Amino acid sequence: MDIMKSINQAKNLIFDPKGTMEKLKMEKTSTQDIIIYLAIVGIPTFLGIFLGYGFIGWGSYGTFYGYAFGLAIVTYIFSIVGVIVFGFILNILSDSFKTKQNQIQAMKLVAYAATPWLLLGIVNIFPAASLISLLGGLYGLYILYIGIPILMETPKEQHIPYFIVSIIVFIIIMGIISWLVGWIWYSMTWSYIGSYGWNYPY
Repeated sequence: MDIMKSINQAKNLIFDPKGTMEKLKMEKTSTQDIIIYLAIVGIPTFLGIFLGYGFIGWGSYGTFYGYAFGLAIVTYIFSIVGVIVFGFILNILSDSFKTKQNQIQAMKLVAYAATPWLLLGIVNIFPAASLISLLGGLYGLYILYIGIPILMETPKEQHIPYFIVSIIVFIIIMGIISWLVGWIWYSMTWSYIGSYGWNYPY
C-alpha cells in the first residue's frame, strides 16, 4: 500500500464513509497493509503531540524536545496497537452476533473507524484544544456503525447489539491505552525533573 493510496482512502472515508467501505469491501488487503495504513493516518497524531509538547504548546515554555518526541512515539504506537487489538476482539465477538468471523474485514473496519480520530490528533499542537480530537472519535463510531453490516455482513437484527458491545469494548481498550500512556508520561515527566531539577529554562 503506497502513501498516496492511503491518503486518498482516508479522505474518501471522511467524506463518503458508506460508499468508500462498499468499494473497499472486496479489495484484497493484508494485515500488513492495514498496519501500514494506520501508521500513515496516525502521523498527524504523532506530529500534533511532538510539536505541541516540544515546540508550540508546552514546548514554548522550555526545552522539552526529547520529552515530546518520546511522548509522541509512545502515543503513536499505543494508538495503533489499541486499534489492532480492537480489531481482533471485534472479530472474536462476531460469532455471538450471528456474524461469520473474518479477521481481515474486522481489521479493515476498525482501521477505517479510527481514521478521523487519528487524523484529528493534529490538534494536539495546541494541548489545551486536544479534546477536539474526541470529535474524530465520535465520527469514527459513526463509521463503525455503518461499516458493521457492510464489512462484517452482520444481520440487521444483530447490528445494533453488535455495535453497542463494540463501543463498550472500544472504551475499555482505549481506557487501558490511555492509562498506559499516562503512566509512561508521568514516568517521563519525573525523569525529566530528576535530570534538570525544577530549574526549567524559561
